Amino acid sequence: MLFKRLFLCALLVGLFAGLTYSAIQRWQVVPTIVAAEVFESALAPEAAADHHPPGTAAHVHNEAAWEPKEGAERLFWTVVANVLGATGFALLLIPALAWWDRQRGGNGALLRSGLVWGAAGWLCVFVWPALGLGPELPGQAAAGLHLRQAWWLLAVVCAAGGLALLSLVPGKIRWLGLPLLALPFIVGAPDFGGPAFASYPAEAAAQMELLRSRFIVATFIASAVQWLVLGALCGIVVERWLRPLLALPPAADALPAVMRPAA
Repeated sequence: MLFKRLFLCALLVGLFAGLTYSAIQRWQVVPTIVAAEVFESALAPEAAADHHPPGTAAHVHNEAAWEPKEGAERLFWTVVANVLGATGFALLLIPALAWWDRQRGGNGALLRSGLVWGAAGWLCVFVWPALGLGPELPGQAAAGLHLRQAWWLLAVVCAAGGLALLSLVPGKIRWLGLPLLALPFIVGAPDFGGPAFASYPAEAAAQMELLRSRFIVATFIASAVQWLVLGALCGIVVERWLRPLLALPPAADALPAVMRPAA
């Protein structure tokens, strides 16, 4: 019963958060991506291949076996991916909020606390990795995919662990969260080792740099809204639909005298 309700709540939260993110993405992010793809498609294929060796982001993008067609098909699969991603995050956030609610005696999961947990999720999953590996435009040169994925995972785990230590663990041990937060940057994010748009003509490279700046701002805003919506909705569903299943038994002192067990 509990798992079924948890899964249904995650689906509901993921649907609303994913649709909200898709709407903001369509308005803020997609126009920048489309503009970058126009510059990318103008490059000669051999020039792009020379500049992006195997294993780099652009090389993988150019050799992709399948891509959705422009228009409705691309929009559909983008929305599906966003909803599935938001549902996965909700499956992590709802149990965390439910645990927090139980620790607080059934008074921890609210709209306000959900927003705080959503902001923490945004910091761990988006902001901390983006400080080392910023959002990438199509056609932007980058380090190997597997290296970037490994460093992203390291940054997320360290951010989550460090934030948990600093905010949830009492005593001096909590300060171990600070070196944990710094660990990904001590290791260092993988670097391509050259200009991001070196294969472009000078004017096109300048335009791509402008698009890159707009893209970073747009993705920060869209991701922040997604996580705040996720947190708020998770706080609401835990308060209304999961708390009754997780309610603590009443304390003996709070029971009427006739209901207390005999000494």
